[in-house]
Amino acid sequence: MMEKIEIIEGLLYIAGDTGLTEEQLIMHVPITKEQLNIEIGNYDKSNFLIKRHGNNYFLETTKDMEKYIKRILDDKPSSKLSQASLEVLSIIAYNQPATRNDIEMLRGVASDGPVSTLLSKGVIAKKQMQDERADHFVTTDYFLQIFGLQSLHELPSQQEIAEQEEMDLFFDSLEEEK
Repeated sequence: MMEKIEIIEGLLYIAGDTGLTEEQLIMHVPITKEQLNIEIGNYDKSNFLIKRHGNNYFLETTKDMEKYIKRILDDKPSSKLSQASLEVLSIIAYNQPATRNDIEMLRGVASDGPVSTLLSKGVIAKKQMQDERADHFVTTDYFLQIFGLQSLHELPSQQEIAEQEEMDLFFDSLEEEK
């Protein structure tokens, strides 16, 4: 008979980037919430981790696997986000739920392309608001996973961003002087 942690590992593997909620794991594995937390806490593999991002659990690779994974990913075409998509993503992350109009007012340009890209990559989702016709956009648990966040509260504050930008400008100016 399979161990409970093996079942959890297999389910998280199959779930991939979407992960599974605690409720889903409890429903599909004969386990209580307390047992689940113990099993995940005791999970010890040299190349995998079980991590929680937002409401979902994910099976992730360890840092030791990075160099091997990087080799494979370097062979694949790039799936990086454009500057416009990153701008839209940050607007949504800090102002959610945000409408397309909110996004375009802050950016000053139409944002249909970046919004479509972010939706297709699963980092944002549409959220219907009661008594409103406009689509509202919010970040997903996949967004939290990609950025290694447990919750949106871990996003850097405006002050932290400003301080980082100031430091970057300072070091850029030193590089230019060389």
